[in-house]
Amino acid sequence: MHLINTSFHAAKPIADAIIGDVRTILMPLMTGSSLFTDIVMAEILVEVDPDCKSFTLQGKADDLNKAMEWFQHEGQEFFNGLHRRYGQNVVYFTTPMRII
Repeated sequence: MHLINTSFHAAKPIADAIIGDVRTILMPLMTGSSLFTDIVMAEILVEVDPDCKSFTLQGKADDLNKAMEWFQHEGQEFFNGLHRRYGQNVVYFTTPMRII
């Protein structure tokens, strides 16, 4: 079993809007793909930058290759939209992990 984690760092003035986009767009897309289970979003409590809010989106996946392929295609469409709407005010990175 694998855990796919995407960390987001967003400027505080737009962070809630990005969280809303993740909740209403990306999470349902992940659920609809049938590749991910136990999808959860969490705020990172360690302050990286006082002007930013940080949070993660995590989902479990049985098939790492299919999950990462999904993120590189369908997921990337969502991330491209974030950059169109918010520019450099949001950064993110996805980290695949194996649950031990």
